[in-house]
Amino acid sequence: MKTVLVTGGGGFIGSEICEQLLKKKYKVRSFDLIKNNNTKINSQFTGTILDPVEISNAISGCDYVIHLAASLGVANTEKNRLECLHINIQGTLNVLEACVKHKVKKFVFSSSSEVYGEQKESTISEDYPLNPKSNYAISKIVCEEYLRAYYETYGLKYNICRFFNVYGKNQKIEFVMPIFIENVISNKDIKIYGNGEQVRSFCNVKDSANGVIKVLEYNKNGQIFNIGNSNEPISLNNLAKKIIKISNKKIKINNIDFKKSDRDIKREIFNRIPNINKAKKLLNYSPKISLNQGIRELLK
Repeated sequence: MKTVLVTGGGGFIGSEICEQLLKKKYKVRSFDLIKNNNTKINSQFTGTILDPVEISNAISGCDYVIHLAASLGVANTEKNRLECLHINIQGTLNVLEACVKHKVKKFVFSSSSEVYGEQKESTISEDYPLNPKSNYAISKIVCEEYLRAYYETYGLKYNICRFFNVYGKNQKIEFVMPIFIENVISNKDIKIYGNGEQVRSFCNVKDSANGVIKVLEYNKNGQIFNIGNSNEPISLNNLAKKIIKISNKKIKINNIDFKKSDRDIKREIFNRIPNINKAKKLLNYSPKISLNQGIRELLK
């Protein structure tokens, strides 16, 4: 039985990955600041990736590592820029050092669609140029480069997942989908910054976690995969309308000028849709959960 450590295993995406790994008969360890509520997890380690000793103890004896732990959220990572860079870069280096020390067979890194920034084409492939607009995106690009260096220097095998707008149960109320859902449940107006024509393609966390495990099990080294759902691109205006319609409530949508918001229009990305043909072809990855289904589950 292969042992997998999931850093960030108590978090939103990590907890779903742990659950799916257990169903596939892996031996699962979780490492996070918080405990995973799943009592079937084989080992729980509470600590920070900034502590080399704590992360080394957790990785000892593992076959694989899925690295999710990071400083998250645009508002948080832009406000706390140095903290974001320190946690995401130094923390990842600590995990990589422990992987080399304990001879981990493979490392899967959770990167982000943020690394692409704004592109000329709305549908983005893995080979598109990187155009980061945020501190968070820069930290992810640096970590991706370190992975290549660790493979060349130490032979640590790796693959990379670039997530596109993951949503689902237990996501923090600082991302667009849970904010909209929370407002509708609370009978509050939905606020959208700008004209609301920003386009996103949302992927349910269950489909995202399934993609990560497929990346883990893929046998070719150094590959980057977009993990998302390209089936239903939608503007933020239409997303709000869809949630309101499914909820059968009468909620207003208010578009707010960027100048009156806490967001900077210079870092806004207006079109972000994944091309997942590579994941479909090489991983047999195919997201199953429709946007309507995912929204209904959250409203419940």
